[in-house]
Amino acid sequence: MIHTNRVKTEKEFTEIFYNSCQHCTHEHEKLKKLSMTYWIDLTGHLTGYFSFENRLAITLKAAQLLNENLVQYPLQDAWPLVVRNFHQLNHWGFQTTSLKPICEKTEDQKIFWKLFKYVWAFFQSMIILKIAVYYFGLESANNPEETNVIWVWVFFSLSVSSLVFFAYRNRKDQG
Repeated sequence: MIHTNRVKTEKEFTEIFYNSCQHCTHEHEKLKKLSMTYWIDLTGHLTGYFSFENRLAITLKAAQLLNENLVQYPLQDAWPLVVRNFHQLNHWGFQTTSLKPICEKTEDQKIFWKLFKYVWAFFQSMIILKIAVYYFGLESANNPEETNVIWVWVFFSLSVSSLVFFAYRNRKDQG
């Protein structure tokens, strides 16, 4: 049983299609190439998107029809019959949506973005804003009558406020 909440990537759909086509062992390389382009062949002309569940169902049905056609025809003739069937039967009854389905982030992606926001806060506060504070601080020491003193306080305030805002926004994060 294939869990639809786990099948989200192009590679996973390609593997499902390829593994579902079993009658084509003598044309292994052609089937491998077909499995990489099957989705474009079926839906390349459409403007909408299919949900992950519908895409999985379409993938399995396409593989099933291809297997049935391979009993009578070679691969290069069997696949166009599947594509033609998909278009003639109005996408096999599956509806498209205008919004692309949102893929949930993997644990690695979640960890990366959680770490990234801390690294960015450090970089912003300790590097970028400190350079501005130091630059305008040195300029105001050389020319105290100019507006450089104001810029020192602006960037210093921005640095402190960005750290306070970051700490407030992430106060509920559990390590």
